[in-house]
Amino acid sequence: MSTFTTFAIAGAGNIGVFIVEELLKRKTVGKAKRVVILTRSSSDDEKYKEFKNKGAEVLTVDYDKTDSLTTALAGIDVVLSTLSVVDPAPQSTLAIAAKDAGVKLFAPSEYGPDSDFGGKDKARDQLKKLNLPYALFFTGPFPDMAFAAWTGIDPVGGKATVQADGTQLISFTARPDIARYVAYVLTEKPAKELEWKKFRIEGDRVSFNSIFEQYTKKTGKKVDVTYRSIADLEDAIKKNPRDILSIFLLSWAQGKGVVGKADEVTNGEYPDWNPKTVIEVLLQ
Repeated sequence: MSTFTTFAIAGAGNIGVFIVEELLKRKTVGKAKRVVILTRSSSDDEKYKEFKNKGAEVLTVDYDKTDSLTTALAGIDVVLSTLSVVDPAPQSTLAIAAKDAGVKLFAPSEYGPDSDFGGKDKARDQLKKLNLPYALFFTGPFPDMAFAAWTGIDPVGGKATVQADGTQLISFTARPDIARYVAYVLTEKPAKELEWKKFRIEGDRVSFNSIFEQYTKKTGKKVDVTYRSIADLEDAIKKNPRDILSIFLLSWAQGKGVVGKADEVTNGEYPDWNPKTVIEVLLQ
């Protein structure tokens, strides 16, 4: 069993809420002692009421003040950051506070491809300089979020705009599956097997074209697909460096959509893990 039993989650939003849920399940069976949610506002107490009823602690912190974070992290073994990478400052302050508080492991906000997007490389470098061991979780995009009208990749709605010719392989992992994996390895693996470890997990490694073909076969509904060339994507990013969707599409067009080589995937670290495929997520 891991020596880690106390956990703090910063940024319990899109992926963080699922991780909190799974850690609380582990707490119920005696695999964790404390699950702490860090929040910016005391008004979030009501937002996290259900988690509090299940045994979570909710602590209000100021990400501009190291002392505020250090106090909240007293007695915590593992900090999991799911803060937005668009603004790296809060996570940087959190890392410094975690070191000061004696935290033993820090999982920075990755939960995507193995990339430097949003300064993730700088965040890893900071942890190395602090000598604060990290665990990195590379998951690829979340199919339960990526396939939607707002992204323009909406097979359920009958239309999708994707990169290049749509044949590039991409690693997808649904958020509930990611959370189960993260909670499992953090509470089951010995500490030494977690320190400086890169976990590369995927529920499905598949191309957009294959997904659309599967969807049509399962439902009988045709997907109207538009393909954006690499040149078009590069031009869009030059015009708007904050065009996140074009940035991701370009990365996938360049073959950077998988979490690693097939023999680098660490799904086997959780023997009973049974993540959903993309088509299973779309049809659920």
